[in-house]
Amino acid sequence: MAHRPRPSKGSPAGSGSSRLGRLAKFGLSVYLLAAIFYTAYHFVLAPAFNLLIGGPPSSSTVRSTTTNGDNNLAAAHAKLAQQQAPPVPLPPQAKKHPALENAGVRAQDIRNEDLGDKVWAAAEAADKKGAQKKGAKPASHEYHPPAVLKDGSELTRKRIHGLDGAEWDLDQMHWHDPANALAHSDSASTSKPIPPHLLAANREPVAISEDYFLSLSFSSSLQPSKVIPYYYRATAPDVPGFNKEDITITTLVTSNRFKVFERLVDRYQGPISATVHVADSSSHSELLKSLHDLYTNSPAMMKYVDVHLVYDPFDRQFNMWRNVAKFFARTEYVMMLDVDFWLCTDFRSRILGSAEIMSRLKGGLAAFVVPAFEFHKQSDGVDPLTFPAEKADLVELVKADKIGMFHKSWQAGHGSTNYTRYYEAKPGEVYRVQGYTHSYEPYVIFKKEGSPWCDERFIGYGGNKAACLFELYLSGVSFYVLPDDFLIHQSHAYAEKARKHERKYNRKLYTDFREELCFRYLNLFLDQIDTPRAKNLAVECKKIKGFATTAARFIAAAGAGHS
Repeated sequence: MAHRPRPSKGSPAGSGSSRLGRLAKFGLSVYLLAAIFYTAYHFVLAPAFNLLIGGPPSSSTVRSTTTNGDNNLAAAHAKLAQQQAPPVPLPPQAKKHPALENAGVRAQDIRNEDLGDKVWAAAEAADKKGAQKKGAKPASHEYHPPAVLKDGSELTRKRIHGLDGAEWDLDQMHWHDPANALAHSDSASTSKPIPPHLLAANREPVAISEDYFLSLSFSSSLQPSKVIPYYYRATAPDVPGFNKEDITITTLVTSNRFKVFERLVDRYQGPISATVHVADSSSHSELLKSLHDLYTNSPAMMKYVDVHLVYDPFDRQFNMWRNVAKFFARTEYVMMLDVDFWLCTDFRSRILGSAEIMSRLKGGLAAFVVPAFEFHKQSDGVDPLTFPAEKADLVELVKADKIGMFHKSWQAGHGSTNYTRYYEAKPGEVYRVQGYTHSYEPYVIFKKEGSPWCDERFIGYGGNKAACLFELYLSGVSFYVLPDDFLIHQSHAYAEKARKHERKYNRKLYTDFREELCFRYLNLFLDQIDTPRAKNLAVECKKIKGFATTAARFIAAAGAGHS
């Protein structure tokens, strides 16, 4: 193949190329020097000279439409830039929904997932209607009474999308006259002196709708929501001599978890308080039929399980459901547990048989952690009958790298349990959790009375259980790990799309929640800030930027006010 000879340095072609290169470099150098001079003159030399002589900026320095000479130089340049480059309107799909701007969630992603949601569709329609009226003539402010007054109960019925199977305001709660023996919890109370003006009156009890009362009990949740307590009521707690100092497992159950729920009941053989959500759908009658078949065909359920219904169209109100289960639990102590965990060991008997642990539980400032595990291969976690029942067998599986900490990809969730120490702990060697983090969400046993409730503002996945335990920790409760017991998660699929978006929203909410809670408990513990109960507050809340300084001023001001 013939090759074209390259021109030598002395050839005419090479000489021309060299001259063009030098010319280009020279032109670029001149342009850069001119730009530097122009910038220095307009932004440094000219303003400095005018400032020294006390005169207004020259017309060559600031192009402005005003003539009063006292305009700010930066404001004039900003105005000039706006005139030269008018803003380009964003296409409709690129705009963020105002309610989601601070949540880190793209509105279009939410729309795509919630096309069938009636509430979202109504909001979209209202936005479009408002946009069409922007150019219209302002409406008159004169009041015109509506032709037809709408009934509030009908509006409520429509708000829950016509759940006609739920009867509202039928059950009543009665407050009896103090002179009536029914107003007192025991006969001894009737021996207390009653004011004469009350004895003379034979008054009817005050009645309040149970639905109305419970709407206040769970008022932070999305409303309206009908709570039906003890839809199925266990027989064991009604038997005389029932141990009120037992441990009730509180859990929440959806229709796709009925099978693992049955396993949990058969395995535990103790009191359980479960919330079942009945959603807005045509299948709710099928759900209730399945629940009826499940409950009535299980002797263990009928003996030990109280079932409470939450009747509303709002999915994944996990913390509200947890509160319902805890509210109606009938023992002194509760264990907040997800329904799909297998109880590998009999921690209940071990706790009830330990005088030291029971003493700590009665004090209300201790919660006991049952460590949670998960198989690395999903297929290994399907059949709970193959799970280890002894700690020694569990440790062997850990060494074989077949099982490990639950949700090991999220170290903050269970890492504070200190699994290394757990593996090495001797039988009965209960140890205190050190290195607590605000994302810690173990499965714990604690005293029901006096313990805080889960914050119901957390809707959906992400931060909901951690928020419950963060407030429990800030209230002065310390966590202790049971060294001989463990739980194993039973494998199932997750709703990944919902989890992704809801976690983004709840992450923002949780950040604000932590700061809010720290200041609330600071106010609560103001008179005991140096006591051991306030130690968790002091250690955890100082991690929040600015809290320590603000708290010191608050405490000093409170001290000055009491002096």
